[in-house]
Amino acid sequence: MLKITTRTGLNVGTELIIDEVNRTFQLVVAGNLIAKDGVSMQALYGKFVDLWSTATYQDSPFPMNAIDALSGQYQIGIDAGGNANGWKPLDVTTRQTMRDGGWEEYDATGTLLREYAGIVGLGVVSAGSQLYYTRTPTEAPTNFTFKDQCNEGIQVYGDVNNGNFDNRTFFKAYVREQGKTYKDSILADTGKTATGPYIVNMLLSNSSDLKITASDSTMTTSPYNNVTVTYYTTNQTRSIGGVSYNYNVIINGNGATLEQIYTKIQYLLRQTTDIDSGTGTVIGQTADLLCGFVGDTLETTTGVFIDNIQNADSNRVKFKDVTGIFRLNPFVSSGSLTFNNALVGTGAVYRLMYTSGYGTSSAVTVNDASGVPVTGSISSTPIQFTYDYENDTAGGGANTDKAVTLVGVKPGSAKFSVATGIITRSKSIVLSLVAQADRAYI
Repeated sequence: MLKITTRTGLNVGTELIIDEVNRTFQLVVAGNLIAKDGVSMQALYGKFVDLWSTATYQDSPFPMNAIDALSGQYQIGIDAGGNANGWKPLDVTTRQTMRDGGWEEYDATGTLLREYAGIVGLGVVSAGSQLYYTRTPTEAPTNFTFKDQCNEGIQVYGDVNNGNFDNRTFFKAYVREQGKTYKDSILADTGKTATGPYIVNMLLSNSSDLKITASDSTMTTSPYNNVTVTYYTTNQTRSIGGVSYNYNVIINGNGATLEQIYTKIQYLLRQTTDIDSGTGTVIGQTADLLCGFVGDTLETTTGVFIDNIQNADSNRVKFKDVTGIFRLNPFVSSGSLTFNNALVGTGAVYRLMYTSGYGTSSAVTVNDASGVPVTGSISSTPIQFTYDYENDTAGGGANTDKAVTLVGVKPGSAKFSVATGIITRSKSIVLSLVAQADRAYI
C-alpha cells in the first residue's frame, strides 16, 4: 500500500480519530494507513475540509490552516482567519506519519509551541538505507524514523515546555551505507538558508560503490588496520613536485592501494566513535567526506593529503590543498627489471645507465624517483624501479623518453650481459636481462 494522498483514503474511526473535546486528532496505523508510507498533509487538510462541511463538526473551530500546499506550509491550532484554537496532533506516532510538509503548532492563546520542517529527500537510495541527520553542527546524529528515502516532519523548534530549543539555522542529512557511494546534503544544496514549517529538500542518493575492496570485518587486518586519519588545528606542509602546500587532515595510507585506502576511510566515516588518530575528537558518522573516486583517480576534499601511497598510484591521486586547489604529483614512471635465473643470487649485481654515456668514462647511472641510483644486488627477480619522468634531466631533457642500458653479472654463474630499452611515460615499463651461463670462470 502507498502513501495516502487523497482525503478519501482517511476514514474517521479507522485511520483518523478526532477528539473535539480535547481538540486532538490522531492518525492510526490501520485500514489504508501504513506508518512508513504515511499520509500527505494535503490529504489530511482536505479531509478536515470535508468533515467541517458537515453539521457534525461545525460547532468546533477548524483544526489547521493550509498556507501553501506546493511548498508544504501548514499551521495547526490556528484557522485561516488567524484565530488560535489549540488543536494539535495527539502523539508522536501521528506526527511521524505526516508527509510532504512542515507545520507550526499553536496553543489556544496563539503561542507557538512547536515547529516541524518537512524533510524530503530527492534522489534514489538503496533499499534498506538508514538515513540520518543533525540539526546543529555538533549534535549527535539521529536516524530518520523509517528506512529508505526520507520524508518526515522533524522538530526544529520547541518552546520551554516542548524541548526548549531553536535549531532552525542548520540541517544536514546523510546516507552512508557499506558498499554504496556516500552523500551528505545541507540546506544550501537547494537554496535554503534555514529550516521552517515547510518542505526542505535534501539531495540524497547512493549507488553501488565499485571501489570498495573489502567488507567491514576485514578492516582489522593488514593493510587496512594501519590506514588512519589525523585532524590538525594547524596547517601541515607537504611537498609536491618540490613545492610545499598546506593541508590540515592527513591520511596515513600505510602503503596500501588507493582503493584499499578509500575502503578504510569510508568505513571510518560510518563509525559512531572518534576516528581522529590525533589529539582531537571527530565522530565518524558526522565527519565531512575525505575523498572520492572520479573514474580511477582518487580526489581528496579540501585540506586532505594522503601519506604513504604506492609508487604505482602516485599519478592517479589529486590532493586538494586548504585553498581548494588540486595539487598533482609530477609523473613518475615505474616498471620492473627482470633477470633470468642464472643472474639471481649471491654475488649478482646490476646497474641501469643512460645509453648516451654508456661505454665511456662519463656513463651516468639512472636515479629512481627519490634520487637513489638504480643499481645493486640481484637477490630476486623482478626488481621494481621508479623514475621522475617530468623532472629528471641527467640523461637528456626533462619530460622526454630516455634510452637506457641495463647491465648485470653473477661471477661463476652468469656472464656479463647487456640489454637496452626505453624509459617512457608509463607505469608498466619492463626491461629484461638474459645472461648466458658462465662455465669458464674460475
